Amino acid sequence: MPSIDWRRYLGEYHREHPGAVQEVLLRARSGDHNPYRWLARAVPPTATRVLDLACGGGAMVRELAAPDRTTVGLDLSAAELGVARELSPGPWVQADGVRLPFADDSLDVVTSALGLLVIQPLDEAIREITRVLRPGGALAVIAPSVWLMTPREAAEVTRLTAVLRSRPMFPNPIERTGVKTLLALLRLHRVEDKREVYFYPVAGEDDAVRLVNALYLPRTPPERREAAVDHLVRRSEQRGPLRIAIGMRRVVAMK
Repeated sequence: MPSIDWRRYLGEYHREHPGAVQEVLLRARSGDHNPYRWLARAVPPTATRVLDLACGGGAMVRELAAPDRTTVGLDLSAAELGVARELSPGPWVQADGVRLPFADDSLDVVTSALGLLVIQPLDEAIREITRVLRPGGALAVIAPSVWLMTPREAAEVTRLTAVLRSRPMFPNPIERTGVKTLLALLRLHRVEDKREVYFYPVAGEDDAVRLVNALYLPRTPPERREAAVDHLVRRSEQRGPLRIAIGMRRVVAMK
C-alpha cells in the first residue's frame, strides 16, 4: 500500500473541514469539562505568555483567556485561522510548528490540543518548543488514548471502525511512541501523564456527520464515511442517544 502524503492530506482536510475537530471536542464531556478545559487546567495562573500550537479554530486560546495574559494561536492552515478569527480577535499567527516565529526563552507555556499528532517532523517541533520556552516553562498537550475505556465503550468504537473499514490515522502516533524518551532527549522533563475518557453524544444525523468529519481517514473512501454516518444514525434511533467514547492523554513537561 502506498505511503500517505500527510502534508497534502492535512492541507486538503483542513481546507474542506475547518473547525471540524474543534466542534467535536467542544461537545465531548467528562463531568463538568471538555478536553480543552482539561488541558487549560494544566496551565498555571501565573503564566502570562502562552502559545497554543496548531490552534485550529482557536478553542484553546479562548479557554486560556485571562487578565494580564497574552495567548497566541498558531496554525499552518489559513482556513482554520479563518474560523478562529470569526470567533475571537486573537492574536493569530500562520506559521509552521517546526519554525516558530518567537525568540529563545520567550514563552511561559506552550499548549497543544492534538497538535503533536500532526506537526512533522515531531522531534523538530519539540526542539522548537524547547527553544522558545523559558527555563522553568511548561509544555502541556493532549492526544488521543485508547486506555481507560470500558469494554462496552470500546465495543461501540469498534463497531464504528468496522463500518469505516479503517481506523483514524495520524502522522505521529503519540500513544505508541516513546514520549518520555523523546522529551528527555530534548531537555524537557515530564511531570505529568494522565488519561481521561470523554463522551461525544450522537442523537441524530447532524451529530453523526460532525463526528465522522472530524476523523482523519486518509485511506477511507467517501462511501465508507457515508456508511458510518448511516450506522451512527441507525444506532441512535434503535438505542436512543449514543455516547461515543473519546479517550485522551494529557502530558505536561517542563524545561
